[in-house]
Amino acid sequence: MGMDNYLFSTYFHNGKKSYNLRNSMLSSSDPVISLKINPSGSSFAVLSGKGNKRKVSIHNLWQSEKAIHKFPKTFSPIAICYAPNAKKFVISDSKKRIHFFDTKEYALLQEVTLPLTAERMAISNNNYFLAASNGNELSVWNIESKAEKKRLTFTAPINCFDFSDDSNQLAIVTADGILSIYDTRTLLIQQTIDAMGKALFCSYHPEGKYIAIVTGDNRISILNLMNGEDRRYIENPQGGITDALFVKDGKGTVYLAYNTRNDITYENIANLAPCYTNLIADEVNDRMNEWMKMKEGETMEEYNLRVNDKTRAEQQMLFEQEVATRMAENLVDKSEVKFGEYNPTSNMLAVDFNSMPPIYLPIPTEEVSDFMDPGNLEFRNAVYGVNKDDKFELIYADVYNKASGKTYTFDNLERESLDYLKSEEDFVPLEMVQQSNMDEIKLKEIKDDIVKMAMENKSISEHTNIAVDAGIIAGVDADGKKIMNYKIDYSYTVDQTFSAKEDFKPGKYISSESAAALSMLNIMKQAFKERFSQYIKDDKKLEIKITGVADASPIRRKIAYDGHYGDFTNEPIYKDGNLSNITVTRKSGITENEQLAFLRAAGVKDYIEKNIPELSKMNTNYKYDIEVTEKEGSEFRRISVELLFVDAL
Repeated sequence: MGMDNYLFSTYFHNGKKSYNLRNSMLSSSDPVISLKINPSGSSFAVLSGKGNKRKVSIHNLWQSEKAIHKFPKTFSPIAICYAPNAKKFVISDSKKRIHFFDTKEYALLQEVTLPLTAERMAISNNNYFLAASNGNELSVWNIESKAEKKRLTFTAPINCFDFSDDSNQLAIVTADGILSIYDTRTLLIQQTIDAMGKALFCSYHPEGKYIAIVTGDNRISILNLMNGEDRRYIENPQGGITDALFVKDGKGTVYLAYNTRNDITYENIANLAPCYTNLIADEVNDRMNEWMKMKEGETMEEYNLRVNDKTRAEQQMLFEQEVATRMAENLVDKSEVKFGEYNPTSNMLAVDFNSMPPIYLPIPTEEVSDFMDPGNLEFRNAVYGVNKDDKFELIYADVYNKASGKTYTFDNLERESLDYLKSEEDFVPLEMVQQSNMDEIKLKEIKDDIVKMAMENKSISEHTNIAVDAGIIAGVDADGKKIMNYKIDYSYTVDQTFSAKEDFKPGKYISSESAAALSMLNIMKQAFKERFSQYIKDDKKLEIKITGVADASPIRRKIAYDGHYGDFTNEPIYKDGNLSNITVTRKSGITENEQLAFLRAAGVKDYIEKNIPELSKMNTNYKYDIEVTEKEGSEFRRISVELLFVDAL
């Protein structure tokens, strides 16, 4: 038996049949070896057969009885998997080859030969790595260079492996009950945890802080990888547990779905703490990026005084403390406080908390007798941080003792505990930030010129507000090398009373039908004719994220679609942050607002291909983000574009 999921829905196979969560049969075949769901939710793949007589077939997830594609029997398949972006399907064969197919026509894209016959495979979310195992060996491949990154050998057979959602870690469990965690950048081991029982299966929590391990027939262990003391257990007397997957419902609540002999169980794991480290780092990075931008009217001399290596480090620390303190929600007031030991040499009194690490107060020996009742302490002006265990800790407080009326200061603001947030990979040299500021100034000049021209032509008015933004983001490539990515954002809003005139009218999606959208796209076109052409380099990677937005106005009659941008069937898109798919054809027409939002996004790709042909020289990947607002109104019909030039500097 085995299982896979698409969002909150799980699918499983048992014997010769595969089923959905309602226990409705999806397919019937020879004994099922593996079932994989297309990450976009459009289809699923079945590997079935006995011995050397195996086959792979693709089925529509909603009309599954008949296969929509069968792979020719020119090789003997061993294992299958999808790329996380749903654009590739992968089959390993008995001759140590890996076959990559596209997921539209299932045309062969490439073949590579591994040093082993892949019995299991997985691809990282960033599409950098393919991991394949056989027995006690695991090979990690760089998909871009088609070269083996490293081969790992273990003392026992590999039962399962999984990449973290951020692609930074690779977890491997072996039959001797050992969990091994590797850094994907270096493939050096980070953690080894034993006593995992049979270690049948492993699955990362979406935030990467926890991992679930099927340790036995009726038991699952959930481990906190940042704090070894935090472990949870799920036991089910039915037994038969082989797989366990973290899944999200429509509200983003995370559950652990696992199989037993008789059913699929969803375990609510809301009591798992969020990864505060990541939450703080994300917000701090956003605020730092904004802080480092050159202010309107600021001279370069003034900017260099305000933003330099010293002030940047100081500002980042202030933001870290501010964000952590807000998230801690004054935890000290909710904690049980006790006095620990007193060190007469250092004059330090330990103050213990049941929810945080202790602090040490400087107390003169003659005043220790004032500290008899912890209830007399008030912690004022508290500042918090997060330590390497992802737990809040007090780093500053004015501690008032009601018994004596005296105040003592605990000050650990200069501690190094938050330095792990400032990894070298995230550091952008200041001179590059300054270059980005100059680019953004030029971009705004181009914007002002085009907006002025559009206003003179009376196609838009001052009620259309176009925003442009440029910045540098540090990253790491598939070889673990630090790179600098260059990001440019284009977006706009139109005041409500003017949006119907200057933006998309109801049911409209062609870019030229929105003066606001067309003006924004013309700014992008002009920018690449001027300063920004320097970032267009042959075969370099370019990620283009296009967001199409529609309002909630009901579509009462089907809107005809003339194929202006082509027909789309099961096109991968992102909706509400989740990978999904959409179909719009001449035959289907437009019946849903999601389709309108998608076509508005497709129009941007069409514009880029026709008006900025230089970008075709690059290794370009388009990503569609689709949004449908809860409210009705023309002000909610719009588009935006984000271009990320990978390894641009």
